[in-house]
Amino acid sequence: MKKIVSIILAACMLAFAAPGAFAADGEAPVGSGTLNVLAYNVSGLPLIGDFQGTVVTGTFQRARLIGGLLNSVDVDFIGVEEDFTAHDALAEEMTAYPYRSPNSGGLTAGSGVNVFSSHKIYNVTREKWRFEYGNLSGSTDALSNKGFVYCVMELEPGVYFDVICAHCDAGFDPISVLCRADNFRQMAKFINENLSTKRPLIVMGDLNYKFRRNLPDDLFGNLLEPTGLKDMWTELYNNSLYDFTDEGWQDGPGDDLDRILYRSGDCVTIEPVSKTVPELYGENGERYTDHAPMLGTFSYTVNEYETDLETMTEPEPANKLLLAFKELLYAFVRVFQLVIGLVEIPYLAAQGVYIAANGNMP
Repeated sequence: MKKIVSIILAACMLAFAAPGAFAADGEAPVGSGTLNVLAYNVSGLPLIGDFQGTVVTGTFQRARLIGGLLNSVDVDFIGVEEDFTAHDALAEEMTAYPYRSPNSGGLTAGSGVNVFSSHKIYNVTREKWRFEYGNLSGSTDALSNKGFVYCVMELEPGVYFDVICAHCDAGFDPISVLCRADNFRQMAKFINENLSTKRPLIVMGDLNYKFRRNLPDDLFGNLLEPTGLKDMWTELYNNSLYDFTDEGWQDGPGDDLDRILYRSGDCVTIEPVSKTVPELYGENGERYTDHAPMLGTFSYTVNEYETDLETMTEPEPANKLLLAFKELLYAFVRVFQLVIGLVEIPYLAAQGVYIAANGNMP
């Protein structure tokens, strides 16, 4: 009888043991859940952005309106592009997302890329693109410090995600396409040299890339294949095909300039569930940007809680005095760039002729 009681007690102890005991041996997952991420290009360029929605709005008014809309969305993580001088107005409205990257500056000095999270973030790192094109032509990308921002997000104790939000070189002229290809290679280099495979990784933002364009910027060859990342739209809606010439290619909606890329980690496995466009409009249906927001939903399975952590540093608020000095310094640089950019006028004219003859790219 005592032997039977001992067996029963042992079985009960195993049943109620800490789930981590199973995870260490890889016998069973220790937890699961859903993760929602949102990417939004907020059209924060002064004057130009005022006309990019369905109504004309001033820079700061538009930022406050968009900030209120984003604050109403129940997601875990938001990445924004082109917030530039509108960052503070946007951030003031996003009280539901208290964890955010420090602003890098306004239009002349900043990257326009920032992240907002409902969960703690750590180790915020920025990189500026090493190649970008255009002072007067090529979408004028050289007139800002575009690039990407990286952070570690703590979804729950012991469950961490690496997240990158990026804004790549725009334009489809030959030089811009080459610069964007290098943007992808630069991100791949950062990922392979700095990030381990223990955490899942999500790359999101305005990548200015569409597979259907079939241009040499080659997202797959320059970023996805070297890092093991996958494209959410491709996996969910394009039969997991990355070659434009493959049979079964689905040239449908969702192959957008804004994208979400992902890969699983050893500690946490993630699977894409859906990529949708949330209806973030004003009271009368106003749209305040020329980019549709992008909501990605993932399911995740925790294989093992992460305990062997590197140093985790919470972001410090931006030094506004230093940012103001940086902005002034870069203002002089941008004036010089515009003067130098006069040599681009023939190239700009050629772009105009091409668009007039062939129409804009899809």
